[in-house]
Amino acid sequence: TLQALSSCKLSMQVAEAALAQLLAYTRKYSERLAGRNLFYLGQIRKILMAMIKFLKRGSSQDDDGRLGTNNNSVQRKEMIAAVDLMFSLKLDNINLFSILRYLKKSRLSQKLLGFVNHTAAATTTDNVPNEPAPQRLEFMSKHVSSMSIFETFLEKLSGTSREGKIIIEWPSEETSTTGNISPTLRFVQIHSASQLDNVVEEAHAVILAGGTLRPFSHVSAELFGDDVDVMRAASEAEGQLTRKFDMLPSSTSNKLLRPPSSMTQITPSLTTFTCGHVIPPNNVLTSCLSFGPTSIKLDFRHSSRSSNQMIDELGRTIMNMCNVVPSGFVVFLPSYKYESQVFQRWRSTGMLSQIDRLKPIHREPKNSRDVEDALARYSSEASSPSKKGALLFSVMGGKMSEGINFANEMARCVLVAGLPFPDITDPVLKEKMESLDKDFRQRGTGINGQDYYQNLCMRTVNQSVGRAIRHSNDYAAIVLCDYRYSSEMRIWNALPQWLRRGSGAPRCEDASFGKVMKNVRSFFAQDRK
Repeated sequence: TLQALSSCKLSMQVAEAALAQLLAYTRKYSERLAGRNLFYLGQIRKILMAMIKFLKRGSSQDDDGRLGTNNNSVQRKEMIAAVDLMFSLKLDNINLFSILRYLKKSRLSQKLLGFVNHTAAATTTDNVPNEPAPQRLEFMSKHVSSMSIFETFLEKLSGTSREGKIIIEWPSEETSTTGNISPTLRFVQIHSASQLDNVVEEAHAVILAGGTLRPFSHVSAELFGDDVDVMRAASEAEGQLTRKFDMLPSSTSNKLLRPPSSMTQITPSLTTFTCGHVIPPNNVLTSCLSFGPTSIKLDFRHSSRSSNQMIDELGRTIMNMCNVVPSGFVVFLPSYKYESQVFQRWRSTGMLSQIDRLKPIHREPKNSRDVEDALARYSSEASSPSKKGALLFSVMGGKMSEGINFANEMARCVLVAGLPFPDITDPVLKEKMESLDKDFRQRGTGINGQDYYQNLCMRTVNQSVGRAIRHSNDYAAIVLCDYRYSSEMRIWNALPQWLRRGSGAPRCEDASFGKVMKNVRSFFAQDRK
């Protein structure tokens, strides 16, 4: 995402490496360097030393109560503005802009990288026994200069407090000694629109294309939040789409009430184009499931989803679905933590082995490097001629929920359990929501923080569901497993038009387990040859 691309971090280990390289470079070439160069190198050294000292100090400084607790069992975090960090480091008298100009003009990061690589190559040719290398906390590529990472972080510190904030992270004593976590300064982008300002000003036109750009008001607030005309045009376009494109049933026999296959809206500041899905309506079945096989209400809110009763009902639901779903069956859960809880419970009750006998179970790997192998194993069993297929458990917003192609037999059914609302206590999210609320009050257009929060959740759901339908002849059943999908119109209306097909939210009886199972069984009984 643009927000992720605009964010960066500086760990204590990288800062120490940059300082060591700078000191070695200065010692070697001090007699050749001009006084101006030595001055700026001294300023850079001062900043690095202040940051390292600050991160080493950890949570011992608690002057104003903002820094975290001294409890070593938890990770301590603090979010502050860049200017407040400079005051904490006692560097408020340093001109960052002049230092950044020096770094760019002198190309110091490139020089240090060449110096370090040359020194390392010369060291390996000496006839000196190799000493055992110390354990490294994090991987640092020899092709990337530590000074360049420091320079990127300095650029972020020179921005305004509206653009982003600094997250200071101190790992617990246990994780810092046994894991690969180092104290870190992390810049997170809050106002992403500033990153596109130059592009918008210089370009004749900016084209954004994708499958999850709606609602347009959300995208415009994220990318063009400083342009009131674009924000207003996006809100008007979204309203027109809601009335004329989304809500009319696509299966109606009245041609006057049929929604258009596409819709274009043109204003001086914004042009939007929206079109339907390539698949025919009878190639996708969308079902909201509010109750399980034993009539227990499926409530996957954070306060109730971890109960044994809810996890067991989810297991019984999946077991019954495995009996009617051919080939591949993908289940998306709301988080990695919940996925672990589910498997731990099912393993203790024996339900896991029962499900595995119906369809061999596969799990999304924790390591990104293992994703390709895991997909190959799942694909082989899901596409087997026996039609027994396979069952894959994945996580919404995880490694397999975006960019993965589950075409044809790899995903004849996708079950989404719950709604993946992000952590409302996350300081970055809270800051973003407060910023949007402030802008909405001032301008009267765009989106507020609560709408942004819901859109984040539903965009993740839509990304996960979209893994199943990959071409015009593909077909799949989509089961939305949570009572909120059918009972809350704001949730139902946030689903894409090709899933809702313009109909209203399902009736209570349509979301019962028996009715959903009957519809799924009939859907797969159709002859699509």
